[in-house]
This record gives sequence, C-alpha cells and structure tokens, in this order.
Amino acid sequence: MAKQTFTIGQVLTAAQMTSLQQTAMGGGSTTAKTASYTLVAADAGTVVQMNSASATTITVNTALFSAGDTVQIQNIGAGVCTVTAGTATVSTAGSLALSQYEGGQLYFNTTSAALFFDIVQTSGMTNPLTTTGDTIYSSSGTTPARLGIGTTGQVLTVASGLPSWATSSAGTVIKVVYGSTTTSTSI
Repeated sequence: MAKQTFTIGQVLTAAQMTSLQQTAMGGGSTTAKTASYTLVAADAGTVVQMNSASATTITVNTALFSAGDTVQIQNIGAGVCTVTAGTATVSTAGSLALSQYEGGQLYFNTTSAALFFDIVQTSGMTNPLTTTGDTIYSSSGTTPARLGIGTTGQVLTVASGLPSWATSSAGTVIKVVYGSTTTSTSI
C-alpha cells in the first residue's frame, strides 16, 4: 500500500482501515512473484514475496519511493533471490542474497538510496547434544561443547578447569536435622 495523506474530517471506509491495519502490523498486502522483478512505486508499504526454484533478482531503482517508505522482501522459493541495486543505491551490513525462507526490509532514507535489513533465521548456536542427559558447556570463549551423560554414581566435578564426571569419593555424610528451638524469657 502506498503512503496515504489524510485530511481533517476525512472518513475512512472499512477497506481503508483494514489496509492500514495490515500495513501497521507489518503485513501490508503481499504481491507474489515467480520471476525476477523490478520494484514499482505501488510496492511501498507492501510485501514482495518471491517463489521460484531458480535464482531471481529484485531490482531497486531511484525516484520511485519517498524517504521513510519501506518494502518487505521474502523468499519462499528454493532459488536464491538477490536484492539488486538498479539505479538506486542499496546498502546493508548483511547479505542481499536471500536463501529460501529468508527475508528483509528495504528502508528508503532518500528517493535514491535504501538500507536493507536482512532477517536471517538462526537459532544462535549449533546444538552439540547427541544423547538424553548430555550437558552443554562453554569450551572456549563462546563455543558450545558437549559433556556426555555420566554413569550411575558419578558426580559432576571440575578437572583442569573443565567440567567432567567422576566417581564419588568416599567421605563423610553430614546429617541435617530440621527442628525448632524455643527461647523462654523471664519477666
């Protein structure tokens, strides 16, 4: 949905309100594409969704969008979809090549330049666990490592700065008894 200008006293229809609500919630209207596509002014405030098994491009040109306009781009196809600068400048700290189920948002800071914020789905780490009862620990820095489950009777301990399982050493048992005490006071 393109950016709209409203005047004092204007009454909105139900369809206009629905469209505004969808856009405000980040959904906007969705335009499905199956081949390379060049953005048009009407794409402002919408979602352009690519669905192709082959590699595709979405091209961004100047003088189509106003500063502050946004376009969401999603790739649900198996082919890589690349956001390409046509006559506009597109800057990003991430990648302009979107694999399947990746997406991002173009934010136009001028009529000839856009920033692309890629949204990459990631879990944050690769799970090293392989067996029920395994434990994750940091082996060095932020690298996750696996400590396999111990055996019956073993206790978790530290050896040379790393967690490990060891057989419980013989020792004394401390018995804790719960009780209460009363104090009497003479008057």
